[in-house]
Amino acid sequence: MADANRLKKQVERYQTQLDALLDLTRSINSNTPGQEIFENYQAVLRGRFEVSKLALFRNIDGWKCVHSWGYDGVIAPLEDPEKDLLGQRHAMLVDGQAQDFDMAVPVENEGEVVAYIVLGDRDEQQGMSPVVRHMGFITTLTNVVVVAMRNRELAAEQLNQVALQRELELAGEMQSMLVPSQVKTDTFREIGVHYRPHHHVGGDYYDVIEIDQGEVAMAMADVSGKGMPAAFLMSNFQAHLHALLTHRSDDLEALVVELNERVFKSAGGERFITLFIAIHNPSQGSIRYVNCGHNPPLFAPSQGEACFLAPGCPGLGMLEVLESVHVDTLDLNAGDTLCLFTDGLVEQENDRQQEFSEERLQQLVEQQRGLSPDALNGAIIEAWEAHRGDQPPADDTALLTCRFR
Repeated sequence: MADANRLKKQVERYQTQLDALLDLTRSINSNTPGQEIFENYQAVLRGRFEVSKLALFRNIDGWKCVHSWGYDGVIAPLEDPEKDLLGQRHAMLVDGQAQDFDMAVPVENEGEVVAYIVLGDRDEQQGMSPVVRHMGFITTLTNVVVVAMRNRELAAEQLNQVALQRELELAGEMQSMLVPSQVKTDTFREIGVHYRPHHHVGGDYYDVIEIDQGEVAMAMADVSGKGMPAAFLMSNFQAHLHALLTHRSDDLEALVVELNERVFKSAGGERFITLFIAIHNPSQGSIRYVNCGHNPPLFAPSQGEACFLAPGCPGLGMLEVLESVHVDTLDLNAGDTLCLFTDGLVEQENDRQQEFSEERLQQLVEQQRGLSPDALNGAIIEAWEAHRGDQPPADDTALLTCRFR
């Protein structure tokens, strides 16, 4: 008779465990919100199996308590679960105070510890502890919950990655439409361009815009950030630049001030654009230029030392109002060269964390200034590739080189 009663109780216990497991599994499979799953998990263990104290830790940027009951206060993250819970230290902090507990159990999945559960019993518990009696089931149930939550997070992360990849591809397509792969060579200048985007989409933009009576504007810009927001901002900027050049090309200061206002309005101060723009007037034999926080372009005269063109103002969109804009003029001679570039060129590091640098660029251009713009760009990129070696490109790389005739 005693054996029959014991068997009956064992069957009832197994049935209770099976019912609880099925209920929780249905909850997980029905895509119940994560917090509700934890509440169901608590209801099962606290209500049906008399687990009065439990803290569940998961490794999410550190071992943090993701759910608990029976412990009053904030449970601190674990510095080292093996030492804190299973080793000699045996300490869990609640509101900064060490808290006693009955046992701590690692929960494994495929040989990896995915969680730790810290357990306690009712005070003055008589007979066998419910925690001890149901330890195997508690571990199994916790494993089901934690693995389900991990799978959800991995699936969500996978979806986010797919969405991000598609966004970058779309932004890259938009970027390719903004950046001309070739530019016209005419009587007054020969221009070569090179562009290498970074991971489908970059923030670099360059353009050569015909104005009137042989005048041409050359622009090199870089928008902060990546992805569709950056691509949309640069597309918007390109449209404004083309429109303003039709009636503001004679006043670079006014053009830059208005561009700044439009970028600030579009980006709300959260993004900005660095810009170098130069307008070549062949009848006067000069360029007027302004540098808005961009990498200073390199000007190499047909003879003599090259120099960088730095004067200007802050990047566009950094400030709501530009207090002052410095426009400069440079007289030209036949054979002079202007090399515009973005930071991906000069800031590229090699395996010794040494940058390609403006100094290296200047030396190369001075040595090779007799080459055509396309050939000079090729020599620069060849030296850049040799410098970076096995290091991946750190950013977009854009070059626009103009030889004045």
